[in-house]
Amino acid sequence: MRPITTLARPFVAAPFIMSGLDALRDPRERAERVGPAVKPLADRIEWLPKDPEALVRLEGAVSLGTGALLVTGRFRRLTTLLLAAQLLPALATEHRYWTEDDPERRANERSHLLKNAGLFGALLMVAGEPRRAPRLAELRRHARETQIKSSAEAKALRREAAATLKDARREAARQVRQARVEGARKASRSGTKVAKGAKAARAGATGRAAKAAAKGKALAGR
Repeated sequence: MRPITTLARPFVAAPFIMSGLDALRDPRERAERVGPAVKPLADRIEWLPKDPEALVRLEGAVSLGTGALLVTGRFRRLTTLLLAAQLLPALATEHRYWTEDDPERRANERSHLLKNAGLFGALLMVAGEPRRAPRLAELRRHARETQIKSSAEAKALRREAAATLKDARREAARQVRQARVEGARKASRSGTKVAKGAKAARAGATGRAAKAAAKGKALAGR
């Protein structure tokens, strides 16, 4: 719907821009037409200008500005509400077809009044629309929830992998320590066996030397 909305905005804003330019250029005709109706309102509100032509110029400037904002798509809800509010004086004071006696002019004024009323209703409908389409908002919410869920699962997997790696490192370190202890024990046992063998060898040599000496003495006595 975005291309259609973009295409429709200039068509909706064009009447307001043109009427704003006309009011700024020549406010006299419109001031004569709406002056009697807006004068009581201007008298009650202090900050409004009392001159009907100044009021028409002010309304034209607002109409031109809001029309330009509508074309650009900025502040869509505020802009449409302001444009709808600008149509209220026209609906209340202009195109009073029931006061016309000429059938052709009466039909023409009624047609203009109905066009303004239809534009007023369309602007209210646009202002009341949600900022995001329900389906689009639902899709974005689902995508955001999926992203959050995927992120949480990824974090859980990373924590599990880190814990597994930590346990593996601990097990490897324990096995290394155990291997070192076993190596030290084997080395100690081997050293003990070597010492015992050397001691036995020395004892055997001493015994053989003693026997040889005793035998020598016996031979010498003969």
